[in-house]
This record gives sequence, structure tokens and C-alpha cells, in this order.
Amino acid sequence: MELSKMNPKENKRNLWKRVYGGKYQKHVTIYTVGSTAESTEEIDEKIVYMEDFEKRKQAYGICGECNEPGTGEDWCQPCNAKRLKDNFKNWTSGNKNIDEFIQQSQLNAVHYKKYFEWIPFENFRDIVYITRGGFGKIYLAEWPEGYIEYWDIKNGKELVI
Repeated sequence: MELSKMNPKENKRNLWKRVYGGKYQKHVTIYTVGSTAESTEEIDEKIVYMEDFEKRKQAYGICGECNEPGTGEDWCQPCNAKRLKDNFKNWTSGNKNIDEFIQQSQLNAVHYKKYFEWIPFENFRDIVYITRGGFGKIYLAEWPEGYIEYWDIKNGKELVI
């Protein structure tokens, strides 16, 4: 079945492509290998812009929910922004400015490592006081849950690292 004719509500499945390259910003670059007279292989790094649907489709694949090209490895910015926005009512830092800052980073995220999450203090384990800094106390802790890597379309839940 052609992707453009799929009904994402009925045919939810993982259509993501694996992105390889080992670079920090793998969510915004694609690599092509070509030959030149001076070298046997030359790697060409290209930026993939949000508006460039064909390059996004080539680099990241198609979102199995909305059938649009992905915006990063296993990431669809519109679908994930909606899910994160739906969760705004379930958390607060207690500071309106901090909440808005975190929310804006979530709404604009094009990759799973490029946004902030509010983590309640009680979600940390093995909390150790380190020292007092210029603006407060400094602690070291473990975060057992880990950050959201991607949304598992088939099972309708987030997968964490």
C-alpha cells in the first residue's frame, strides 16, 4: 500500500529509518559518500531543514501516526509536541517562567535529546549533597526512569533510556 494512502489512525506502525553517522547532531544532518580525483571517498554533510520534506523522508523515514517525514531519528516534531503538550497539566516546577521555558523547549524539539523535561525531586534516587553554590545547593543523583527516547507507536507508550 502506498504510504500517502495509509490511514494513520488504522495503520500505526514503526516506519522510522535508522540514522547512522556517530555525530552529535545526527538529527539535522544527512551524509552522502562520493568520490573525488584527490580522495577515494569524501563525506558530504548536509543540513536537513524542517521544511525540506523529501530530504527529511530520505534521512529519517515516515511517522507511522501522521504519515509526515520525521524531524529526527525516531522523532516526529508535530506528534511529539502534541503528546508533550497534553502532559503539561500533569507537572509544574512551581515557577511560571521555568514552566514556560520547559514547555517551549518541548513544543519546538526536533530530536529526543533537544528538549527539557521537568523531573520531580522524588523521582531521583541515591541523592547525595555535594556543596553549596552561588545560587543554591548542589546534589548528585540517579534518575532511574531516564529520558524519553521515542514514542512506541505500536504500543502507544513512550520508551525511555
